[in-house]
Amino acid sequence: MKKTEAIVFTGVNQVEVREVSVPDPAPDEVQVRTLFSTISGGTEGWILQNLFTWKPTDYPCIPGYQRVGIIEAVGADVQGWQVGDRVMATRSNWSGEVNPHAGSHAMLGNTPATELYALTEAVDNIDASGAVVAQVGYNAANRAVIEPGDWAVVYGDGLIGQSAAQAMRARGGRVIQVGHRAERLKIAAAHSADVVINNHDENVLDVVHQHTGGKPVTVVLDSVQSETAQAEYVPLLQKGVGQIVYCGFTSGTTWADMGDLQRRELTTHFISGWTRPRMESTLQHFADGKMSLKALITHLVPYQQGPDMYHSHLNKSASFLGATLDWTGGAA
Repeated sequence: MKKTEAIVFTGVNQVEVREVSVPDPAPDEVQVRTLFSTISGGTEGWILQNLFTWKPTDYPCIPGYQRVGIIEAVGADVQGWQVGDRVMATRSNWSGEVNPHAGSHAMLGNTPATELYALTEAVDNIDASGAVVAQVGYNAANRAVIEPGDWAVVYGDGLIGQSAAQAMRARGGRVIQVGHRAERLKIAAAHSADVVINNHDENVLDVVHQHTGGKPVTVVLDSVQSETAQAEYVPLLQKGVGQIVYCGFTSGTTWADMGDLQRRELTTHFISGWTRPRMESTLQHFADGKMSLKALITHLVPYQQGPDMYHSHLNKSASFLGATLDWTGGAA
């Protein structure tokens, strides 16, 4: 057994850096030494609070489902990968004193070979380290039926919302991003959207119609998922034609007025998880410069500061958008 440092959720709202044991990779796994891992603030925040209803948190656990690193060992049955390959890896597996809750925020971890993604030189390490979150945005943007030049409204100014905006623009859509954090909207204006709206200070319907000439928008990509948000954006959509893509998570059971959606005959899409085709397309978007997760990272910090990053997220720090943990000690 090897020893490695990792981010560990020890209890509700309790997080620390701890040394844990790592076994050799199983026959179908590879062992990856992490260069960078990116925090998925929304999902991991819910997990830290034991509010992620899809899978209760089993403390103590290591969170995280996205990292970039170098293969150090290859399981006996693994083909197509070799020591020294730079890869994007999703979840890690093991059994021991600390449970994996996807388990990617660790310096060293074993990942099933089926959860590895090859990287070209054109894909930046920071982009690759957050590819799963970016893929959620890619998935959201590609569910809608649009034509080039169509207007789309993205609700939410976090990593998923801004990744969705970038992916929608890559399809030729014109994007209006709605949020309420001035610092995040400034980043969105620079990297993700054609228009930004602070819905704490501006009337969304009025501003959107100024840009669309009073016409309805084609689609709303909703990473907020609340009845308040729905009441604000549904009037932007044309009855019988408009589309909504829900691309976030909420811990409750009632966050949308389904009756209103039915009365307006709006098409709705729900997304979750990741697939290999979507992940590979997202990585290609990084390589082609169509999307950039790196542009959204406000905090690139040594992994030892990981606990501070979670607290900044939970405390809704004004300057916090994306956080990437550096496991290299400055070597890469």
